[in-house]
Amino acid sequence: MEKYQLTLNNIWKYIKEIFGDVEVAYLPPHGNNIRSTYAKEYERTLRLADGLRQMGVGSGDRVATLDWNTIWHFELYWAVPGMGAVLHPINVRLAPEDIAYIINHAGDKALVYHRDFAPLVEKLKPHLKTVKIYIQISDGLGPATKDPEIEDVIKQGQPKPLPEISEDMVATIGYTSGTTGKPKGAYSTHRALTLHTLTSTIIFAGYRGFARPECAEKLCAFLQLVPMFHVHGWGTPWTFALLGWRQVYPDRFDPNHTVKLIAEEEVKALAGVPTMLYMLLTAPELPKYLAKIREVKPIFVVGGAALPKELAKKAAEAGFVPRVGYGMTETAPILTLGFFRPTEKMPEDVEEYYSLLTATGLPIPLVDLMVADENLNPVPRDGKTMGEIVVRAPWATPEYLGDPEKTKEAWKGGWFHTGDVAVWLPDGRVRIVDRAKDVIKSGGEWISSLQLEDLIATHPAVAQVAVIGVPHEKWGERPVAVVILKPGASTTEQDIIKHLEKFVEAGKIPKWWLPDKVIFVQQLPLTGTGKIDKKVLKEQFKDVLR
Repeated sequence: MEKYQLTLNNIWKYIKEIFGDVEVAYLPPHGNNIRSTYAKEYERTLRLADGLRQMGVGSGDRVATLDWNTIWHFELYWAVPGMGAVLHPINVRLAPEDIAYIINHAGDKALVYHRDFAPLVEKLKPHLKTVKIYIQISDGLGPATKDPEIEDVIKQGQPKPLPEISEDMVATIGYTSGTTGKPKGAYSTHRALTLHTLTSTIIFAGYRGFARPECAEKLCAFLQLVPMFHVHGWGTPWTFALLGWRQVYPDRFDPNHTVKLIAEEEVKALAGVPTMLYMLLTAPELPKYLAKIREVKPIFVVGGAALPKELAKKAAEAGFVPRVGYGMTETAPILTLGFFRPTEKMPEDVEEYYSLLTATGLPIPLVDLMVADENLNPVPRDGKTMGEIVVRAPWATPEYLGDPEKTKEAWKGGWFHTGDVAVWLPDGRVRIVDRAKDVIKSGGEWISSLQLEDLIATHPAVAQVAVIGVPHEKWGERPVAVVILKPGASTTEQDIIKHLEKFVEAGKIPKWWLPDKVIFVQQLPLTGTGKIDKKVLKEQFKDVLR
């Protein structure tokens, strides 16, 4: 008997059959709205797959995308893996040199790009060694180049059934944001993504803190805010289709447009990095939509960086339900989510509640997670002993493309090493205290930059903060805080240190953790995925303690 394959194709077929009349909306700031359905999208993906085939894309070929969160990107998410090719969404915020490196390293045969990136693509073309096919997404605004338009590719394609493919075929590749050297390529198979989708669906359908009981009874909307060029958009384009929810695609991230969509489309769930949440909470248009947002109470899942307690409180005041998720490019991405057990009592103390809420969370089903010491032994679950998060999961990438050395390093001892330093709490939750590369090693002891950031962020004048380790002659490294103040606010270095001294007195941190210097800046550098780029800050301020 032939084995039934765990593929995205079989999930997509099911969605078309069961939720065919549910809406998929593309509502960009420029106003060329498209309201479609899963059934219409299914037919368009069949045509797109056939159109790509006619243009020379075959099984196993890699198709790169440079696009925002558009309805065409959603179609490519199904069509490319569905035809047996490999989808390769590229982070549009990377440097052009890195984009060229990634396309060449992956060996992409086709590049589908949004008209916004036409000047970049024209500049890159002479340097792209493997790309034979270029397709533009004109987004209803007219062509930007002479390359074929995606709508024409769809029109020329026939709605032929997608082929029967093996679940072990590679479906997607993605590259790390290169915060530690050149970006590394990781891949996911159909089996990995199908299991990841099914597991995520279980969480959003039934786990406390993530499930919306009312959404089992009526149609609910999900807003795809996480960039789709960032680890499968965290898998939500597939997950919320399988849940049968309406999906709203907003094009590129625009805070004012986003708060408007949340209110008008009654969005019940969305996700993004902390910077995005901060930008929504400070959007000039927010007051106009605040009453509606407080009525709808959308869940906002924060990932990509730690959720500071103060930001979680501000989000709750504005009507959002803040939640935490954790994962990485190499794990497709989800490893943990901040859900609650059905038997858990919520802490009555506000600080304790937000401490629980902002923890990195519990592993989701099928994720075997351990906080381990250097010898791969579990650290005590005491909330104090630091170790590295190591995991095993069906959606962890088996290898880095063309990099056996890095693969061996990552999979040491049969566990995938995340490079994240954490403590294990008695209840099984983990709390990340730092990236291994960001933890500050002072006099042979570790200082958590994240914990210091969290405490500095409680100062009333502070809008954003990054704490970095800076070279020090005696101690090796010492902490330096880089701070952005709130508009109209003022404070001093001494005042920030005094603020932290209160936490020293309360026993929250040791005195030697206090930063040696506080630097005030107008803006912080961000990586392509919206995280604060500490690599840039470390280079910029490497001599401040000399």
